[in-house]
Amino acid sequence: MALTLMTVLIVLFNMLLWAAVLAGIIALEVWLSRRKSRWPGLIMPIISFALSLLLVFGFVAFSAVSATSELQVTEAETGEIIHQEQRVEEVSDWTLGDTVQLGILLLVGNIPTFVLLGTYYIGREKLRRDKLLEKMHIQDL
Repeated sequence: MALTLMTVLIVLFNMLLWAAVLAGIIALEVWLSRRKSRWPGLIMPIISFALSLLLVFGFVAFSAVSATSELQVTEAETGEIIHQEQRVEEVSDWTLGDTVQLGILLLVGNIPTFVLLGTYYIGREKLRRDKLLEKMHIQDL
């Protein structure tokens, strides 16, 4: 199936839009990390970490398997239901594979957190270097 020119343009536009959003987020993190207070620069990594924890909690919540069994007793002549019983059992069969998947999900979900923290520490290092340089200039006077 050949891609049409319109499909290629749409995909290219989406990629450029996502790249612009990511560049904006990184630029905002650089700006926040260079504030005098250290807390504004930590806001976005904390939000990113919280969102990755939502991924993990969602995985754990939806990994439980439920089994449903139903029993119906009907009258043979009329087909009328005499007795009906339905039972839902949650079976937790957590395995080593689930633990590995959880770890991978935690690592992959925290890639944005690691990028934002790296940006934060680079910005704080530049701020610290500028403060030391200013102190040296003051001592030279």
